[in-house]
Amino acid sequence: MKRRIALAAATIAAAVALPLTATTSAQASAWHFQGAYPSAAACDEAGKAGVLLWGPLFVCSPGGQGWYNLYVH
Repeated sequence: MKRRIALAAATIAAAVALPLTATTSAQASAWHFQGAYPSAAACDEAGKAGVLLWGPLFVCSPGGQGWYNLYVH
């Protein structure tokens, strides 16, 4: 009887935990490349200009050969 209760509790815990972990991993990978800009200021301006399209979360990171990549969430 104790074994059945433990098995049922483990099954319920897994059923609750699996969707939560799937949601967390999906949110973590939601950054998308939006464009490349020749300066950090131009990248920042483009990020601020597109707030209505992708929301207030954006990141400008240095890319190759002096370009800055705009990533949006």
